[in-house]
Amino acid sequence: MLSRLSIRQKLALLLTIPLVAALAAMVLSTTDRVSRAGAASATLTAATAAREVGVLIQDLQQERLLALGFLNTTQLDRSALLGQVQTALDDAARLRDHEVTAPVLARAAGPLAALATLRPRIAARGAVPSDVYLAYRDANDALLDALALLSTPGADADGLRQLAALDAFMRANEEASRVGAVLVAVTGDRPINRSLLTDALAAQEQHTRRFRQLVSQSQQTLLDLVEQGQAGRRISQLVVAASRPDGAAGLPVTEALTAAVSYTGLRRVVQDRIAREIATAAQARAASAAQTAAGVGGAAALLFVVVVVLGILVSRSISVPLRRLTGAAAGVADLAGAELVRVTDSDELDPAPPRLAALDIPGTGEIGALAEAFNRVQSTAAMLVERQISARRNVAVMFASIARRTQNLVGRQLVVIDGLARDGRAAALREPVSRLDRLATRLRRSADSLLVVSGTVDQGVGGTPTRLGDIIDVALAEIEGGQAVQRKAVADVSVSAGLVADQRLLLAELLENAVNFSPPGTAVEVTAGLTGAGCYVQIVDHGLGMTTQRLAEENRRLVERERLDVAPTTMLGLFVVGRIARRHQLTVRLDRSVGRGVTATVLVPRHLLQPVSAGRPLRAGRIAPILLEIPAAASSEPFEWFEPHRRALPAAASAALQIESAGRAAARAAPN
Repeated sequence: MLSRLSIRQKLALLLTIPLVAALAAMVLSTTDRVSRAGAASATLTAATAAREVGVLIQDLQQERLLALGFLNTTQLDRSALLGQVQTALDDAARLRDHEVTAPVLARAAGPLAALATLRPRIAARGAVPSDVYLAYRDANDALLDALALLSTPGADADGLRQLAALDAFMRANEEASRVGAVLVAVTGDRPINRSLLTDALAAQEQHTRRFRQLVSQSQQTLLDLVEQGQAGRRISQLVVAASRPDGAAGLPVTEALTAAVSYTGLRRVVQDRIAREIATAAQARAASAAQTAAGVGGAAALLFVVVVVLGILVSRSISVPLRRLTGAAAGVADLAGAELVRVTDSDELDPAPPRLAALDIPGTGEIGALAEAFNRVQSTAAMLVERQISARRNVAVMFASIARRTQNLVGRQLVVIDGLARDGRAAALREPVSRLDRLATRLRRSADSLLVVSGTVDQGVGGTPTRLGDIIDVALAEIEGGQAVQRKAVADVSVSAGLVADQRLLLAELLENAVNFSPPGTAVEVTAGLTGAGCYVQIVDHGLGMTTQRLAEENRRLVERERLDVAPTTMLGLFVVGRIARRHQLTVRLDRSVGRGVTATVLVPRHLLQPVSAGRPLRAGRIAPILLEIPAAASSEPFEWFEPHRRALPAAASAALQIESAGRAAARAAPN
């Protein structure tokens, strides 16, 4: 699966796993920090609500002391009580309008409403001190319970511990205020049940002990300063006196009220400071957690961006040079492929040696080393191609030079042979001279074939259109054993001047193959006729023949572009035939003959034919009716790859074709 991925995709996959893991860890850390910040914020909210509600509780504690003092003595002015009542009412109204404390007052609405009905009775001195004590006790307990500091939702561990300490101290302060209220009540003319004092002292001691277990030493020291101060010692003395039977009867109410108010006020200061410290610590924790969460989140985002950017840069630093290397390699491959295609079989001149641009990829790493190595490969490949081009050019020039020299020598030899043939004194040498003439003619054809192999185009035979029958006669004259060839019906048509020499050489090679591979005494038949696509020539032998695989191979070689030095064949004649056929867009096909042997069919396109009379176009007529016999191939096995290259051949076993010619005025250009 990984092998199918690109380098960029592999790098992305390599970076994705650690990046996702790092981001997951950062997300978890950020979530934890955010959760801590939320918990600290919950603690801050609870501490803030406790401070605000604590003000109302302290107002009610002060109001309770003044109410009991007002009921037990006429020396206390009513205006002080009414002022304190108004302060408590204002604070309650303010807290009801605040979104944080409104739910607390709503939960304590019942006991607070009971105070509203009790206050007019207190002002009229018609209330019972014990009822006043219990009403204010219920109201303050309801407010403390409504705060629910021990079960604040979402608070952190430190916050819960601090809120528990604050709850214990607030409840201890309430019990201390109750002790003062009982002392005020028992010193007056309207005494209260003394058991309330014992209960308040026990509850105060319990809450104070819990408070000391939860707070720091510095906060315990604050409480000790209050307890050991003058107000604390005076309250302790009053408690001891009130505990004796009739011990507080002689104490003035104002003295007990003053001591209780002073003691309660000092505890109120400590409570406010503790609540403020809790709120400040919670706010600091929330800010620190929020900053940490923001820092971790920012670091995660920065890490993600940096990794992505680095991944892109690294992948580009690898993929871009590799793409350039791939493109250069493709260029070298295309150059080599084009060269292979071009060198297969082409009469075109070799182009200039290729020049490949060197890759300029900076860097000293593996990519740079690869680019440097590829530049060496590229230059070596270009040098090899250049040398191959030069070698092919030199070989072609050498072949052409040898062929030309051979042609010149053969030409001079034929002149000498013609002289001997005309000399009447050499009558006894007529037969050897004739054989020598045929050998020289064959040698000239070999030189022509060598010119074809070298890629040189030779128009040495004739400069005018030539009859097809004359070309066949010349081809027969250039082979050995031409007397075994039976020249049957041949269409009276001329071949264009540019094709005459190559057509003569092509037919000579096919005829010589047919004669050489036919047993002695076996005739080779030559037939030529016209079709809608042009003119065909069939050469039929009944010799050794070829296997199906060999036929397919040779037919493929006749069609495909191929150089003799790239894919050599033992049948040089067929190689020459194939090159000539491709040069002039002729179609040559080999099939099995009826019985045995090989049938070679050559189709000349119509545009390479001309009428026998150059003055009139080639058209149907009735001057020279010729019946053409085309033997059917013994093998019906098709060559599918060959079909696009085929020309239309006669469909019937025999066809009557008539042509008309205005005359035979055109000169015959047949080689001598």
